[in-house]
Amino acid sequence: MSNLQWLDISNNNLNDLPQDIDRLEELQSFLLYKNKLTYLPYALLNLKKLTLLVVSGDHLVELPTALCDSSTPLKFVNLMDNPIDNTQCQDVDEMMENERDRQHFDKEVMKAYIEDLKERESVPSYTTKVSFSLQL
Repeated sequence: MSNLQWLDISNNNLNDLPQDIDRLEELQSFLLYKNKLTYLPYALLNLKKLTLLVVSGDHLVELPTALCDSSTPLKFVNLMDNPIDNTQCQDVDEMMENERDRQHFDKEVMKAYIEDLKERESVPSYTTKVSFSLQL
């Protein structure tokens, strides 16, 4: 699945992610909300095309400090409703404040995506149903 661009594995009671998550080299949008994650693997920072990350409503207490750097390609990160230790990353408070301001933006992104799908004459191949198993 090296060409995968959108991945939504929300609401799956996941406790952690594979340490080799960076094999998804083309991943641009990653939705992980409402799982049981307590940390994000450092390998997530190796996803050079990742621009949208949503990990709200989890149990995050730890995240890679480089996630707070402006050098990452991430344009939108949602970490709301997580018990993150604010001393771990100096910019977490600012990020959390920005997330609250961007809730409207998140809704607009999803609306635009859905409208784009409705306007297409055929169903995009990446929206077809795929079955796979994951062993942790």
